[in-house]
Amino acid sequence: MQEPQAQLPLRPLPDSAVASAVGSPQLPEAAAVLSEDEQAVARIKWTTLARVLLVSLMVTFAVAVDLGLSPQRAADQPEVLLYQVAAVAYTLSFILLLATVLGRAQVRWLTRIAWASVATDVALALSVVYVTDGLQSLFQFGLPLAVLNAAVLLGRGGAVVTAALASAGMALMAMGEGGWISLPTLRVAYLGALGPRQPMEAFEVVADLALQVAAAYATALLSSHLLRELDRTRRRAQQSRRELATLRVRYEDVVSSLPDGLLTLDAQGIITTANPAAEAMIGLDALQLQGQSIERVLPELAQAGGTQSGEWEIARAAPKPLGETQQVVRKDAAGQQQILACRVALLRDPGGSWGRIVVLRDMTEARSRDEAHRARERLAAIGSMATAVAHEIRNPLASISGAVQLLQGSASVAEADRPLMQIVVRETEQLSEWIDEFLEFARPRRAIWAPVDLLGLLTETVQACGIDPRVQAAGVQLSVQATPGQTDWQMVGDAVLLRQVAWNLLINACQAVLAVDRREVQVGLSAGSGGLTVDVQDSGPGIEERELPFIFEPFHTTKAEGTGLGLATVRRHVEVHRGEITAGRSPTLGGARMQVRLPRYPPADAFGDNSRPSRTVPAAQI
Repeated sequence: MQEPQAQLPLRPLPDSAVASAVGSPQLPEAAAVLSEDEQAVARIKWTTLARVLLVSLMVTFAVAVDLGLSPQRAADQPEVLLYQVAAVAYTLSFILLLATVLGRAQVRWLTRIAWASVATDVALALSVVYVTDGLQSLFQFGLPLAVLNAAVLLGRGGAVVTAALASAGMALMAMGEGGWISLPTLRVAYLGALGPRQPMEAFEVVADLALQVAAAYATALLSSHLLRELDRTRRRAQQSRRELATLRVRYEDVVSSLPDGLLTLDAQGIITTANPAAEAMIGLDALQLQGQSIERVLPELAQAGGTQSGEWEIARAAPKPLGETQQVVRKDAAGQQQILACRVALLRDPGGSWGRIVVLRDMTEARSRDEAHRARERLAAIGSMATAVAHEIRNPLASISGAVQLLQGSASVAEADRPLMQIVVRETEQLSEWIDEFLEFARPRRAIWAPVDLLGLLTETVQACGIDPRVQAAGVQLSVQATPGQTDWQMVGDAVLLRQVAWNLLINACQAVLAVDRREVQVGLSAGSGGLTVDVQDSGPGIEERELPFIFEPFHTTKAEGTGLGLATVRRHVEVHRGEITAGRSPTLGGARMQVRLPRYPPADAFGDNSRPSRTVPAAQI
């Protein structure tokens, strides 16, 4: 006799269904769904517990009567019959529970244990009814409960079989009650003292029996139907939870893998969710973003009026990267700004009010590529123009210089005119040097790749610069410093282009220190995981902040004399090696600092039409 439980037929789920419901690591809700074997074991345990509780209530009733708590007592000695029935019920319950634990691994054993549990319930219910006044017993409710337990454990078939067994037992008692057969007399004595037993007529016996049989079968049919519907509802709920969990996982995967940033806002403009791309673009993690106002996180968007629906583009200070595992925010050439394209749209939240969704796209790199493309177009136009102008001017200039030099050697030229001729020769030579710079910039040299000892190349270039009469006359101190303990300074590059890079940077640094009393230039070389780094620092006045974004542009110069092509040519040679150059302030000397980062082995795309590898370069390095 137990409390009703939901109907769960004792058959295993297919392996695929169990795996999808229990084994999927992506569905935390589905992990709580038990397999059919586990559900069967749980049902047997709960029905056994219910049986023990009901038997305990019967024992409590018997103890109360034996202690004299009832109005009358039939005898002075305790009645042991109910205690004997309770002892048998406890023993069978323990045996069934032990068998359930030991046989839980096999479905057929669980099915047999379930049938044994149902048989125990029927036998216990009939026994209690028989010893407590038969058809007039107060415990006749135990038979429908036994049928209900059978419906829980075995479904409709088990419930009908149990109803048939209960009906047969009640029919046997009815025939004994009507005097048609002889049955042994087993009665609890004090129950008669609680009230006189009235003899039953044959019609009453048949009517009472029909009522009990109808109650048993009605309980079997109705409970099995209700439990079957309950099981269907439970399965649909579990399927819905699995589908919802699957959709949630897919949504999170899709949102997390988006390259664009995604923020959701409530009706008050408070950030509720943020994907990893948005965290990287803004520079704050999800915990820091959630609960913050969009006006506080992106004040530039609020100032642009972008808190309402629409598309906006804002420029803001570039945030610090969140870490190596996060997306790194790209910066512009000055390293100070980030450009975000923002799209704001309305979004209905679960409460029915209207929030907003903000989609962010980092346009910094795209803008940088566009600017680089425009710069290349300008350089190409300048190169074409420079080539045409140089060819048109160079030949006449050479004729002028040669004619003036012939005139200088002529005796017919007055001495007063000779200084003027020297000026013409000097200026034509200066113009010829400028034209050579134009041609070098417009028609870059074809790169020849070969192993290069960068430390030796820098040392030779510094020595050559140090013996230059102009550097010696200015008293400039030159030095080369390499990372102590590092011995490998080899890389693959074009030695001529690298020497031009070092020479131009040294000459610029030597010219810069002429404006101060302390005239010192340091060249540093260090190695890292990404390649080699060259630092050229001087003690000059440094570069003004407003000039930093433009110093590598062609024809941009702060000197009274010069074409403005020196640093532009340096950047071009560095880019040929797939390196990069940056400008800033020297932390040690206080002047300008030019930092060149070069890979040891340029990527394959560096070997293009305007370059060719040397036979001395191993193929694996190219």
